[in-house]
Amino acid sequence: MPSFVSAVLKYGISLFCLFHAFRGVPLRELWDVLSRFPLPPMLLTTAVSFAAYAVMGVRLTRMNTPPLSFRSAFCATLAGLAVNNVVPAKAGEVAKAVWIGRNNHLPADAALGIVFMERFFDVNALALLSLWFVWHVGRRGATLLFLACLLAGWLVLLLMRRCPKVVSWAARLPLPREITGFLQRFLSALAGHLTAGRLVWMASTSFLVWSLYALETITALNGVAGLGLSWKAALSVFALSSLGMLLPSSPGAIGVYEAIAVAALRAHDVPHEQALAAALFAHMAQFIPVTLAGGLIMLAFPPEPKKEGAEG
Repeated sequence: MPSFVSAVLKYGISLFCLFHAFRGVPLRELWDVLSRFPLPPMLLTTAVSFAAYAVMGVRLTRMNTPPLSFRSAFCATLAGLAVNNVVPAKAGEVAKAVWIGRNNHLPADAALGIVFMERFFDVNALALLSLWFVWHVGRRGATLLFLACLLAGWLVLLLMRRCPKVVSWAARLPLPREITGFLQRFLSALAGHLTAGRLVWMASTSFLVWSLYALETITALNGVAGLGLSWKAALSVFALSSLGMLLPSSPGAIGVYEAIAVAALRAHDVPHEQALAAALFAHMAQFIPVTLAGGLIMLAFPPEPKKEGAEG
Protein backbone atom coordinates (compact mmCIF):
# COMPACT_ATOMS: atom_id res chain seq x y z
CA MET A 1 0.00 0.00 0.00
CA PRO A 2 2.72 2.59 0.81
CA SER A 3 4.41 1.88 -2.54
CA PHE A 4 1.06 2.33 -4.35
CA VAL A 5 0.47 5.66 -2.62
CA SER A 6 4.02 6.76 -3.46
CA ALA A 7 3.54 5.85 -7.12
CA VAL A 8 0.21 7.68 -7.30
CA LEU A 9 1.80 10.75 -5.70
CA LYS A 10 4.80 10.78 -8.05
CA TYR A 11 2.83 10.26 -11.25
CA GLY A 12 0.17 12.66 -10.02
CA ILE A 13 2.82 15.37 -9.61
CA SER A 14 4.12 14.68 -13.12
CA LEU A 15 0.64 14.87 -14.66
CA PHE A 16 -0.18 18.06 -12.78
CA CYS A 17 3.09 19.65 -13.92
CA LEU A 18 2.45 18.61 -17.54
CA PHE A 19 -1.02 20.14 -17.40
CA HIS A 20 0.39 23.34 -15.91
CA ALA A 21 3.18 23.57 -18.52
CA PHE A 22 0.85 22.99 -21.51
CA ARG A 23 -2.10 25.02 -20.19
CA GLY A 24 -3.12 27.77 -22.58
CA VAL A 25 -0.68 26.82 -25.36
CA PRO A 26 -2.35 25.75 -28.66
CA LEU A 27 -0.63 22.60 -29.92
CA ARG A 28 -0.49 23.98 -33.48
CA GLU A 29 1.45 27.04 -32.31
CA LEU A 30 3.75 24.83 -30.23
CA TRP A 31 4.44 22.63 -33.24
CA ASP A 32 5.12 25.69 -35.41
CA VAL A 33 7.77 26.86 -32.93
CA LEU A 34 9.34 23.40 -32.64
CA SER A 35 9.43 22.91 -36.43
CA ARG A 36 11.51 26.07 -36.83
CA PHE A 37 14.34 24.85 -34.63
CA PRO A 38 17.54 24.56 -36.70
CA LEU A 39 19.18 21.14 -36.99
CA PRO A 40 22.90 22.01 -36.48
CA PRO A 41 22.43 23.49 -32.96
CA MET A 42 20.21 20.51 -32.10
CA LEU A 43 23.01 18.12 -33.04
CA LEU A 44 25.49 20.28 -31.14
CA THR A 45 23.32 20.06 -28.00
CA THR A 46 23.35 16.26 -28.23
CA ALA A 47 27.12 16.24 -28.81
CA VAL A 48 27.70 18.38 -25.70
CA SER A 49 25.52 16.05 -23.61
CA PHE A 50 27.51 12.99 -24.74
CA ALA A 51 30.75 14.84 -24.01
CA ALA A 52 29.46 15.21 -20.45
CA TYR A 53 28.68 11.49 -20.28
CA ALA A 54 32.18 10.68 -21.54
CA VAL A 55 33.70 12.85 -18.81
CA MET A 56 31.48 11.03 -16.30
CA GLY A 57 33.03 7.79 -17.53
CA VAL A 58 36.53 9.23 -17.20
CA ARG A 59 35.65 10.43 -13.69
CA LEU A 60 34.87 6.88 -12.60
CA THR A 61 38.07 5.35 -13.96
CA ARG A 62 40.34 6.89 -11.31
CA MET A 63 38.13 5.86 -8.38
CA ASN A 64 39.77 2.49 -7.99
CA THR A 65 43.19 0.87 -7.86
CA PRO A 66 43.91 -0.44 -10.46
CA PRO A 67 41.98 2.10 -12.58
CA LEU A 68 38.66 1.03 -14.02
CA SER A 69 38.29 0.37 -17.73
CA PHE A 70 36.99 3.48 -19.53
CA ARG A 71 34.80 1.32 -21.74
CA SER A 72 33.11 -0.28 -18.73
CA ALA A 73 32.76 3.08 -16.94
CA PHE A 74 31.30 4.82 -19.98
CA CYS A 75 28.92 1.94 -20.76
CA ALA A 76 27.86 1.81 -17.10
CA THR A 77 27.18 5.56 -17.17
CA LEU A 78 24.96 5.33 -20.26
CA ALA A 79 23.17 2.24 -18.97
CA GLY A 80 22.59 3.82 -15.55
CA LEU A 81 21.17 7.01 -17.05
CA ALA A 82 18.89 5.01 -19.36
CA VAL A 83 17.56 2.89 -16.48
CA ASN A 84 16.96 6.02 -14.38
CA ASN A 85 14.90 7.45 -17.24
CA VAL A 86 12.50 4.50 -17.39
CA VAL A 87 12.59 2.83 -13.94
CA PRO A 88 11.65 4.59 -10.66
CA ALA A 89 13.62 4.84 -7.40
CA LYS A 90 16.96 5.72 -9.05
CA ALA A 91 17.47 2.08 -9.98
CA GLY A 92 20.02 3.23 -12.53
CA GLU A 93 22.57 3.84 -9.78
CA VAL A 94 22.33 0.20 -8.71
CA ALA A 95 22.53 -0.89 -12.36
CA LYS A 96 25.66 1.23 -12.79
CA ALA A 97 27.29 -0.31 -9.72
CA VAL A 98 26.44 -3.83 -10.90
CA TRP A 99 27.90 -3.09 -14.34
CA ILE A 100 31.11 -1.64 -12.91
CA GLY A 101 31.46 -4.51 -10.44
CA ARG A 102 30.97 -7.26 -12.99
CA ASN A 103 33.21 -5.75 -15.69
CA ASN A 104 36.02 -4.89 -13.27
CA HIS A 105 35.58 -7.86 -10.93
CA LEU A 106 34.88 -5.70 -7.89
CA PRO A 107 32.80 -6.73 -4.86
CA ALA A 108 29.38 -5.11 -4.57
CA ASP A 109 30.36 -2.90 -1.62
CA ALA A 110 33.35 -1.45 -3.51
CA ALA A 111 31.29 -0.79 -6.67
CA LEU A 112 28.48 0.86 -4.68
CA GLY A 113 31.05 2.97 -2.82
CA ILE A 114 32.37 4.31 -6.14
CA VAL A 115 28.87 5.18 -7.37
CA PHE A 116 27.97 6.76 -4.02
CA MET A 117 31.00 9.05 -4.15
CA GLU A 118 30.10 10.05 -7.69
CA ARG A 119 26.57 10.93 -6.61
CA PHE A 120 27.88 12.72 -3.51
CA PHE A 121 29.98 15.04 -5.66
CA ASP A 122 27.02 15.63 -7.97
CA VAL A 123 24.96 16.60 -4.90
CA ASN A 124 27.77 18.99 -3.96
CA ALA A 125 27.61 20.50 -7.45
CA LEU A 126 23.84 20.93 -7.11
CA ALA A 127 24.30 22.50 -3.67
CA LEU A 128 26.84 24.99 -5.00
CA LEU A 129 24.54 25.74 -7.94
CA SER A 130 21.75 26.33 -5.45
CA LEU A 131 23.98 28.65 -3.44
CA TRP A 132 24.75 30.67 -6.55
CA PHE A 133 21.06 30.84 -7.48
CA VAL A 134 19.73 31.95 -4.10
CA TRP A 135 22.52 34.52 -3.89
CA HIS A 136 21.75 35.68 -7.44
CA VAL A 137 18.05 36.22 -6.66
CA GLY A 138 18.81 38.00 -3.40
CA ARG A 139 17.85 35.23 -0.94
CA ARG A 140 21.19 35.32 0.82
CA GLY A 141 19.82 34.09 4.15
CA ALA A 142 18.92 30.71 2.61
CA THR A 143 22.59 30.06 1.83
CA LEU A 144 23.21 29.22 5.49
CA LEU A 145 20.90 26.19 5.33
CA PHE A 146 22.54 24.89 2.16
CA LEU A 147 25.99 25.36 3.63
CA ALA A 148 25.04 23.60 6.86
CA CYS A 149 23.71 20.53 5.02
CA LEU A 150 26.75 20.43 2.75
CA LEU A 151 29.21 20.69 5.62
CA ALA A 152 27.35 18.04 7.64
CA GLY A 153 27.82 15.50 4.86
CA TRP A 154 31.53 16.27 4.59
CA LEU A 155 32.01 16.08 8.36
CA VAL A 156 30.48 12.59 8.50
CA LEU A 157 32.72 11.34 5.70
CA LEU A 158 35.86 12.93 7.14
CA LEU A 159 35.06 11.50 10.56
CA MET A 160 34.94 8.01 9.04
CA ARG A 161 38.28 8.69 7.37
CA ARG A 162 40.05 9.98 10.48
CA CYS A 163 38.44 7.50 12.89
CA PRO A 164 37.96 4.15 11.08
CA LYS A 165 36.52 2.64 14.27
CA VAL A 166 33.41 4.77 13.75
CA VAL A 167 32.45 2.41 10.93
CA SER A 168 32.05 -0.40 13.46
CA TRP A 169 28.75 1.15 14.67
CA ALA A 170 27.07 -0.67 11.77
CA ALA A 171 27.71 -3.97 13.54
CA ARG A 172 25.46 -2.85 16.41
CA LEU A 173 22.41 -2.30 14.22
CA PRO A 174 19.50 -4.73 14.81
CA LEU A 175 19.92 -6.27 11.36
CA PRO A 176 21.04 -9.65 10.01
CA ARG A 177 24.79 -10.20 10.17
CA GLU A 178 25.10 -10.28 6.36
CA ILE A 179 23.59 -6.79 6.11
CA THR A 180 25.67 -5.26 8.91
CA GLY A 181 28.80 -6.81 7.42
CA PHE A 182 27.95 -5.32 4.02
CA LEU A 183 27.36 -1.90 5.61
CA GLN A 184 30.74 -2.01 7.33
CA ARG A 185 32.52 -2.91 4.08
CA PHE A 186 30.55 -0.26 2.19
CA LEU A 187 31.39 2.49 4.70
CA SER A 188 35.04 1.42 4.76
CA ALA A 189 35.09 1.64 0.96
CA LEU A 190 33.69 5.19 1.17
CA ALA A 191 36.35 6.22 3.67
CA GLY A 192 39.02 4.80 1.37
CA HIS A 193 38.02 7.27 -1.36
CA LEU A 194 38.75 10.29 0.85
CA THR A 195 42.36 10.73 -0.22
CA ALA A 196 43.68 14.07 -1.43
CA GLY A 197 44.30 12.76 -4.94
CA ARG A 198 40.84 11.28 -5.41
CA LEU A 199 39.09 14.29 -3.90
CA VAL A 200 40.90 16.66 -6.26
CA TRP A 201 40.16 14.34 -9.18
CA MET A 202 36.46 14.08 -8.34
CA ALA A 203 36.12 17.82 -7.74
CA SER A 204 37.80 18.81 -11.02
CA THR A 205 35.99 16.25 -13.20
CA SER A 206 32.65 17.01 -11.51
CA PHE A 207 33.15 20.71 -12.26
CA LEU A 208 33.77 19.81 -15.92
CA VAL A 209 30.70 17.55 -16.05
CA TRP A 210 28.40 20.22 -14.67
CA SER A 211 29.94 22.91 -16.87
CA LEU A 212 29.06 20.75 -19.87
CA TYR A 213 25.54 20.22 -18.52
CA ALA A 214 25.15 23.99 -18.23
CA LEU A 215 26.57 24.48 -21.75
CA GLU A 216 24.09 21.93 -23.07
CA THR A 217 21.15 23.84 -21.58
CA ILE A 218 22.47 27.22 -22.78
CA THR A 219 22.96 25.78 -26.28
CA ALA A 220 19.41 24.44 -26.26
CA LEU A 221 17.89 27.72 -25.06
CA ASN A 222 19.91 30.17 -27.12
CA GLY A 223 21.33 28.14 -30.00
CA VAL A 224 18.27 25.99 -30.76
CA ALA A 225 15.33 27.99 -29.42
CA GLY A 226 16.97 31.36 -30.14
CA LEU A 227 15.79 32.95 -26.90
CA GLY A 228 18.80 35.29 -26.61
CA LEU A 229 19.07 34.97 -22.82
CA SER A 230 22.02 36.43 -20.95
CA TRP A 231 24.39 33.87 -19.44
CA LYS A 232 23.07 34.64 -15.95
CA ALA A 233 19.46 34.17 -17.04
CA ALA A 234 20.27 30.91 -18.87
CA LEU A 235 22.27 29.66 -15.90
CA SER A 236 19.37 30.44 -13.55
CA VAL A 237 17.05 28.36 -15.77
CA PHE A 238 19.61 25.54 -15.68
CA ALA A 239 19.88 25.79 -11.89
CA LEU A 240 16.13 25.71 -11.30
CA SER A 241 15.45 22.89 -13.75
CA SER A 242 18.32 20.81 -12.29
CA LEU A 243 16.99 21.28 -8.77
CA GLY A 244 13.50 20.42 -9.99
CA MET A 245 14.76 16.99 -11.09
CA LEU A 246 15.12 16.17 -7.36
CA LEU A 247 11.37 16.45 -6.77
CA PRO A 248 9.41 13.17 -6.49
CA SER A 249 7.96 12.40 -9.90
CA SER A 250 7.86 9.82 -12.66
CA PRO A 251 11.17 8.48 -14.03
CA GLY A 252 13.00 11.09 -16.07
CA ALA A 253 11.10 13.90 -14.30
CA ILE A 254 8.62 14.09 -17.18
CA GLY A 255 6.40 17.10 -16.61
CA VAL A 256 8.31 18.43 -13.61
CA TYR A 257 11.24 19.58 -15.73
CA GLU A 258 8.94 21.25 -18.27
CA ALA A 259 6.85 23.06 -15.65
CA ILE A 260 9.88 24.43 -13.79
CA ALA A 261 11.77 25.39 -16.94
CA VAL A 262 8.70 27.14 -18.36
CA ALA A 263 8.18 29.04 -15.10
CA ALA A 264 11.84 30.09 -15.06
CA LEU A 265 11.72 31.23 -18.70
CA ARG A 266 8.42 33.08 -18.21
CA ALA A 267 10.12 34.98 -15.38
CA HIS A 268 12.55 36.24 -18.04
CA ASP A 269 9.65 37.44 -20.23
CA VAL A 270 9.82 34.56 -22.72
CA PRO A 271 6.39 33.95 -24.36
CA HIS A 272 4.67 30.80 -23.09
CA GLU A 273 4.72 28.84 -26.36
CA GLN A 274 8.43 29.62 -26.91
CA ALA A 275 9.25 28.75 -23.31
CA LEU A 276 7.41 25.42 -23.56
CA ALA A 277 9.04 24.55 -26.89
CA ALA A 278 12.50 25.35 -25.50
CA ALA A 279 11.82 23.33 -22.33
CA LEU A 280 10.53 20.35 -24.30
CA PHE A 281 13.57 20.28 -26.56
CA ALA A 282 16.05 20.79 -23.70
CA HIS A 283 14.48 17.92 -21.75
CA MET A 284 14.14 15.55 -24.70
CA ALA A 285 17.75 16.25 -25.69
CA GLN A 286 18.70 14.96 -22.24
CA PHE A 287 16.20 12.09 -22.26
CA ILE A 288 15.86 10.45 -25.68
CA PRO A 289 19.46 10.09 -27.01
CA VAL A 290 20.95 8.73 -23.78
CA THR A 291 17.99 6.39 -23.18
CA LEU A 292 18.38 4.95 -26.68
CA ALA A 293 22.16 4.76 -26.35
CA GLY A 294 21.95 3.11 -22.92
CA GLY A 295 19.39 0.61 -24.16
CA LEU A 296 21.56 -0.30 -27.15
CA ILE A 297 24.60 -0.62 -24.88
CA MET A 298 22.76 -3.03 -22.61
CA LEU A 299 21.70 -5.14 -25.59
CA ALA A 300 24.98 -5.09 -27.52
CA PHE A 301 27.59 -5.02 -24.74
CA PRO A 302 26.15 -6.61 -21.60
CA PRO A 303 28.49 -6.64 -18.58
CA GLU A 304 30.85 -9.58 -18.53
CA PRO A 305 30.05 -12.29 -15.98
CA LYS A 306 32.41 -12.59 -13.04
CA LYS A 307 35.22 -15.08 -13.31
CA GLU A 308 35.19 -18.07 -11.03
CA GLY A 309 36.68 -17.16 -7.69
CA ALA A 310 36.09 -13.42 -8.09
CA GLU A 311 34.80 -11.62 -5.06
CA GLY A 312 31.06 -10.99 -4.93
